[in-house]
Amino acid sequence: MIEYEDIMKDSPYLICYLISLTKTHDFYMNKHIKSETEILPSQYYMLMFLYHEMGTNQSDIAKACLMDRSGVSRAFKDFEEKGLITREINENNKRAYKIKLTEKGIKTAQFLEKKEKEWDDMIHEELNMPEEELFELLSKISLKSLEFNRKNF
Repeated sequence: MIEYEDIMKDSPYLICYLISLTKTHDFYMNKHIKSETEILPSQYYMLMFLYHEMGTNQSDIAKACLMDRSGVSRAFKDFEEKGLITREINENNKRAYKIKLTEKGIKTAQFLEKKEKEWDDMIHEELNMPEEELFELLSKISLKSLEFNRKNF
């Protein structure tokens, strides 16, 4: 029987490695999200975006997380009920809200950020390259892919 590790060792495609990284990362993070937070795995990126862009609005969050505004609105209703965010009317646009994490929301995001760092450190520990170089290489690959798609589709 062919083992997963054998498939990965012999794969001629970059995407196989990227999918493997994504799937194992999601498995790791979802385990912690489900057992140690009040959010859903599908809400993870919204919460983390808010943590890094405190006071942003729902439209910007929807764009950044590749979601529609109604999905973000439903998630934020859930966040509000759980005491993770507050919504304040934007003085410059009375139809928009500034979204901010509460202390509970910040603690949740800090916990998840710690788990992200643990995963990154585990992945990086076997490499013979500084973390900054790895991130620079991954950034180049990602931006090249984005550029290719923008030019061709």
